[in-house]
Amino acid sequence: MRMKKSVCLFGILSLWMVMSVSAQSLKQQEATMEDYLPLLQASGYQVYSFDISEFADESYLLTFKVKEYTDSIKGKEVGKFKVSNRSMIHEFSEESQQRILAKGTAVDVEKGIYRLGTKLYVSFRPGNTDSTKVVHMGVDGMGESARMLNLKGLKFPKSDKVDYCYESRPFILDKFEEGKFIPLVFFASFWVDEKYGFLRFCGAQEISSTMESDYIENTPHFYVIGVEIQKMSAK
Repeated sequence: MRMKKSVCLFGILSLWMVMSVSAQSLKQQEATMEDYLPLLQASGYQVYSFDISEFADESYLLTFKVKEYTDSIKGKEVGKFKVSNRSMIHEFSEESQQRILAKGTAVDVEKGIYRLGTKLYVSFRPGNTDSTKVVHMGVDGMGESARMLNLKGLKFPKSDKVDYCYESRPFILDKFEEGKFIPLVFFASFWVDEKYGFLRFCGAQEISSTMESDYIENTPHFYVIGVEIQKMSAK
């Protein structure tokens, strides 16, 4: 009798487990931007964002600069872009000011702010060829500019194959100094590891603003993208 009860109980438990498993289902859902990030990064897209909301109470001119270095020689400026962090209602004509107020499109009427950027960004995307990369620099809602970066090929050890391998790293941000160049992003070539016969890009995840890094000592070619921030005189 006990044997029959045990078998019966086992059978019921097994049936419950089967029913529980069969009740589970796999459902398709809408892909989010987060799902696309690994794909974009693997395809050569990278974005660095920096908060500038603390500058909102004043008007500043932001001058983005791209500096190119070869074999750690002093950088050569190869690109520049200027944009402000905000625009004011009083900067427009009387007629335009009336339209802005009527439409209610200003960010902050009380403070007289028409448009306000709260973050600046540096982003990279693939160029038209393997030997180029495009860098975008800008302030959200205020404007951006793109510059083509020319890459230098590396020849694999003991091979005729040439590849264009570059990576980026953010700089460690020090205390802000008005009018001083602030390096934001380091974009550099891999280098040849003669000992092991492959291309290497190894080191810290952030670069010192003093440019003291194993990357800088080893890479044959790199760019530094940064910004100067200067307070604008009141109009």
